[in-house]
Amino acid sequence: MSGKYLVLPLMFLATCGPALAGIIVSSVSGLNRPKVKKRHSWVAFFISWIIVTGVFVANHILINKGPVSTALVVLVAISALPVAFVVNLVYTRFPVLQGFQMKSHRTGADPAWILYALLVFPVLTIIAVLISWFMGQQPPLFTGLPAAGFTLALWIVVKLTAQFFYFNGTGEEAGWRGFALPRLQAYTSPLVAGLILALFWVPWHLFLWIGEGRDVLTLSFWVTSFLLHIPSGVILCWCYNRSRGSVLIAGIAHASGNTAIALLQPLDQRVMILVFFVFVAAIVIIDQMWKRLPEEHPAVQKALN
Repeated sequence: MSGKYLVLPLMFLATCGPALAGIIVSSVSGLNRPKVKKRHSWVAFFISWIIVTGVFVANHILINKGPVSTALVVLVAISALPVAFVVNLVYTRFPVLQGFQMKSHRTGADPAWILYALLVFPVLTIIAVLISWFMGQQPPLFTGLPAAGFTLALWIVVKLTAQFFYFNGTGEEAGWRGFALPRLQAYTSPLVAGLILALFWVPWHLFLWIGEGRDVLTLSFWVTSFLLHIPSGVILCWCYNRSRGSVLIAGIAHASGNTAIALLQPLDQRVMILVFFVFVAAIVIIDQMWKRLPEEHPAVQKALN
């Protein structure tokens, strides 16, 4: 087994950092939820654990094209425990930790937002690609990916699911949008709250980017990163609020965006930044995101008496 796999437990734990921080604070400061049978809670946790372990193994085989061994599966299963813990608390009705206040899906959300979340970032990315193409730049190359057919569809499903469970829908969105955003929106507007989160969201990626070999010591890298993540954060804030406080919708939107970027390479980041900011300007004006949401809005954290 390669030495890089031995750091999987630490990597998965770090990935869940924002969500775990939110879970700890919510559990300590929140009111208890109605109690559920412990047997149901642990069954839900076990199912979550099996699913996230299977997703990572499938991603390793199909996306990374890596070898599989019994030792690797065991290590992945151990590493997936914190991910399964977050999935159980945020996306099931039987949390193993009582008193946890974060809900993944509020009542009253339009189910159509699942489709909107799947499409918003891919459509914006495709628009950026088309603009770049019309400007005479190189069209995307599907290097190392299946060109068409069922295998490509399976690749997209596995990539999207892995992004959701191991990065975007659990560790990131459960913490940034599920915990921090509704609390910020109790005091300020969605636009300001989204901008504040972006200031923390970008540097949180530092160690991931170091591991990927990014040019983190250059000023241009950080300027580009902030210019990409600031509008992305506002869009995710918009998805969360429009879906009436659904972490699920924010997580799907985030994961679909990263999946689209993985497929459509190379990308002109300058054009992407322009397209993202134009879209953000439109939704800010249409939804008047500079105004605070009503206190009774599901995406606003109510003060505990």
